[in-house]
Amino acid sequence: MSIIAELNKKSEEKFPQNKIILIDGRTLDCYPLGQEVPEKLEDDHLELDKTGQYLVIGRRKPTPTPQPSPTVESQRQLFVDNAFYLLAHSERILSDSRMFLCPVAIQNGLAYTGTSGFHGPTLGVYIEWWLQAKDTMHTDKKGHRSLVYHLAGSPLSGMNKCSAIREDGQMETVTLSSFSAHWGPFMKLNQRYTEAKQLYQSYTLQQVLDQLHQEDNGQTDFAPIIDALFMKHEIDVLNRQIASIQEACDRWQSKYTDLLVHYNEEKIRQLYAEYETLAANVGKEIDSLKEQKRNLKASLRKGCFDNISYQRQLTPLNKRIQDLMIRIGLFKINKVRETFPDNEDITFNMIETFVHNKKN
Repeated sequence: MSIIAELNKKSEEKFPQNKIILIDGRTLDCYPLGQEVPEKLEDDHLELDKTGQYLVIGRRKPTPTPQPSPTVESQRQLFVDNAFYLLAHSERILSDSRMFLCPVAIQNGLAYTGTSGFHGPTLGVYIEWWLQAKDTMHTDKKGHRSLVYHLAGSPLSGMNKCSAIREDGQMETVTLSSFSAHWGPFMKLNQRYTEAKQLYQSYTLQQVLDQLHQEDNGQTDFAPIIDALFMKHEIDVLNRQIASIQEACDRWQSKYTDLLVHYNEEKIRQLYAEYETLAANVGKEIDSLKEQKRNLKASLRKGCFDNISYQRQLTPLNKRIQDLMIRIGLFKINKVRETFPDNEDITFNMIETFVHNKKN
């Protein structure tokens, strides 16, 4: 399947009427636009660029990229200047659909596909992306923290030239080590709300900022909140890395086990055949001993002897059953070590699993 088809697969969500469901599962009530709803809702699927700006065939020169209007540029700067402030209020933004759907004047794009899949990003999309995707919230070796806010690069080669804003207000051009791990999640999040962006009311960015400032009641120090968000983001990233490493470890362990079994299959089958013979004989003897115990119990109930005599006859039966169970356990340990003295990685559980899988 092509990269375009794969990323478009189930990227748009169908939500209940007048609601959106965020990536963390919470549901927000939405406010319909009423008469302002467009007659036809536009799609935002990833597709090859047709403008000539991002995909050039032959020797044609690329079509110049239109310059943003002063209004768009000022809105872009407003978002960048307040990025950390908005992050500090992420919970508030993720609780109000009008804040969540607030349009952000940042146009991301990719080589070959242009801006498709990235149309009309919202404040909520950026908040979810920052909180979810690896290294969108980054702390460098000097302790400088930054937020990635603009994506530009190749989806095939991974070469990229993106933009980030530092906590001190300094803008940076950054090269992301895993570009697909950034643009893929951003596009999927953005497409998730394609219909909602066209159906429901949203605040402007200035309205969001005005309301947040009003709710702050004069508070200006949001460093503890930002500290906690960056720490949690780092923990989440590390946990995902641990899960990925564990998955890889399990995969290699499975391959290693298969290899051990393959080169020792004859010995394994012979060992397990001996175990099955022993287990069958021991099982028969244990069944006989249990029958003797049942008969003994019945005789006690009939009054054939007293409880002291009953316990005197029962004890050796229990002791014999216990000895037989220990014999089975010791066989599993000792026979494996005797058969494979130079390989401690071969265990009886591994042997039993292999034999059962072959039978099934």
